[in-house]
Amino acid sequence: MKLKSFCGAIFTTFLVLSIPAYAQSAVASEYRWLTFLVFSSIIAATMYITYWASKRVKSTADFYAAGNSISGLQNGWAIAGDYLSAASFLGIAGLISLFGYDGFMYSVGFLMGYIA
Repeated sequence: MKLKSFCGAIFTTFLVLSIPAYAQSAVASEYRWLTFLVFSSIIAATMYITYWASKRVKSTADFYAAGNSISGLQNGWAIAGDYLSAASFLGIAGLISLFGYDGFMYSVGFLMGYIA
């Protein structure tokens, strides 16, 4: 069952990530249904994951501390992921929308500076 769920999540991820390939032609109003379909799919997947995760929580301590099952390495990756996605990539997407392709260099420079 876990493998089936994992494969479904991978397939959905690839499906959602392939949508930007059609973004150039999706500007027209005739593709508005595609926008609503992708948005609804993401909301439905999020709600399903929330429902699935809520069944695993037995108490408040399990909710707040994940049942004390998270290691320091996992917590570090989670904090790094939060920082990189929220603070960096959302702002960089705005820079690209404002400055075009030249704004893309901000994302490359930021990541190289973060790694170095």
